[in-house]
Amino acid sequence: MGHSAADWDYRAAIEITKDWNGVEQVLLQNQQGASARVSLHGGQVTSWRNKHGEELLFTSSKDNFFNSYYE
Repeated sequence: MGHSAADWDYRAAIEITKDWNGVEQVLLQNQQGASARVSLHGGQVTSWRNKHGEELLFTSSKDNFFNSYYE
C-alpha cells in the first residue's frame, strides 16, 4: 500500500473507437502514456502498453486473429 488516495492522479483519457472489423473498442490512456484497448464485443483486452509504448500482451506469430490484420 504506501499510497494515499491523494497521491494518485485518476485523470485519464477515454475514447470509443472501432477496430479494423468495425467492432467498437475503448481506448484508455493515462497522463504518463500507458494505454489499454478493450473490445466492447466480449470485453477482450486487445492491447496493453506501458508508458514507453511497449506492448505488454504476448501474441503468437501463429495467431490468425491478429496476423490477418497485418497481411
